[in-house]
Amino acid sequence: MCRIIGFDAIVHKNDKVLILGSMPSVKSLQEQMYYANPNNRFWPMLQAIYHMPIETNEQKKQILEKNHIALWDICHSCIRPGSLDSHIKEIVPNDIVSLLKENPSIERIICNGKTSYKLLKKYFDLDAISCPSTSSANASMRLDDLVKIYKEVLK
Repeated sequence: MCRIIGFDAIVHKNDKVLILGSMPSVKSLQEQMYYANPNNRFWPMLQAIYHMPIETNEQKKQILEKNHIALWDICHSCIRPGSLDSHIKEIVPNDIVSLLKENPSIERIICNGKTSYKLLKKYFDLDAISCPSTSSANASMRLDDLVKIYKEVLK
């Protein structure tokens, strides 16, 4: 089994929020963009909150920048067959602490899903808000539910 490596952080001057996932999906790694699986509700959720287009990767990056949101994952690299978080093993975490030191405007960390939150707590002593995963694997959450929850914590 091969070690997979995630993406660099998407971060902008004056970001206020850092949203952390666990590790990009197979589809995201193929497309070289966070949350590229069309069944993941991350981008549609942000579109519903901020009323901005998300058709292109550039538009997705703009929605983050305009709303002062940084985006990264807990895992720098890991072993994982497929895309399920439950299969993640042998994690090398990203240096979240250094990212926060280099970007002191970030005031809040939001974890996209339980795995992200558990891994953050395992590797770092940082405060964070745990939100439901936007993954289609979290089928019990409708898009409207996600929008309501994330809208509240992104204020």
